[in-house]
Amino acid sequence: MDENNKKDLTEQVEDSKISFEKLAKKNPTSSGFDRITTIILLIICVALAAYVIFGTVTAEAPTVAAADTDTSINVTTETAEAGLFQRFTRLNGEIGSDNSDVAALPDTAGTITSILVKRGDTVTKDQAIAYIDPSRPGMNYKESPVTSPIDGVITSIPVSVGETVSASSAIATIAGDKTLYIEASLPERYIGTAEVGMDAYFTSVAYPGETFNANLSFIAPTVNTTTRTSDIELNITDGQDKLKEGMFVTLDLVTEQQDNVITVPSDAITEVLDGSIVYTVVDNHAVRTPVTTGSSNESRTVITSGLNPGDVVITAGTVSDGSSVNVL
Repeated sequence: MDENNKKDLTEQVEDSKISFEKLAKKNPTSSGFDRITTIILLIICVALAAYVIFGTVTAEAPTVAAADTDTSINVTTETAEAGLFQRFTRLNGEIGSDNSDVAALPDTAGTITSILVKRGDTVTKDQAIAYIDPSRPGMNYKESPVTSPIDGVITSIPVSVGETVSASSAIATIAGDKTLYIEASLPERYIGTAEVGMDAYFTSVAYPGETFNANLSFIAPTVNTTTRTSDIELNITDGQDKLKEGMFVTLDLVTEQQDNVITVPSDAITEVLDGSIVYTVVDNHAVRTPVTTGSSNESRTVITSGLNPGDVVITAGTVSDGSSVNVL
């Protein structure tokens, strides 16, 4: 409340006081009850005037504070830069191997007298893994060794000491050093975008959070008429020492790649009647910026025109053209 209003209220209180005093003088012989009534009315009038004065001032205080409130909108941003864009096709695959397990065979029939290895042992080519006694009744021969045909790991020993075996009996099975690859099926609709040599990335539940690399090495020349897919193979370029044949993998095949292009998060783009727009930040204000878009992947979109390297793009925050913004 301004000073003039306060003065008017004060004068009204004074006038009321004078009126009550005159009333008291006009009735000098009035009873004590009338005097008490006059005093009470005077007190009520003063209290009411004080309430109006101080209550109004208090009510006006928040209005002044509200005027000082910052109206800027909090936003997050990203600086536009030219870089690599890739689009992926996600497939399921399985790890295969170009080498099969090899059996260790004896040179002659006879009785197994000793086995020198167990499952899981690593052996080298020509290492003795068992001995066989080829002796027959009335004829004694020197024990004959059974050797490993390759370097590898013993995966099974299907015989035991004392057992009689023939020259075609497997004494042990050895898994050699294998070159692993990925086998997968590519849906027909993606065949036109796939080329031998394309990069790929894959993951396995055996190694959570770890990504391995591969590249496309083979595309079958035919399409399966039942599944409408073509068989493909990919060379594994790292992780050979960790991965195992038969593992299931999730594969991301790069089906499109562009170098030196500007991309923004797809969520930063708004579709309007006359095309696509993003909001950029200029002098702490949001600026409506028309753009032309290109290819998109799961998270980003190529901007073919409308943005330059260094432009600051709003990626989160509800703004309109000209909004004052506060970059977080």
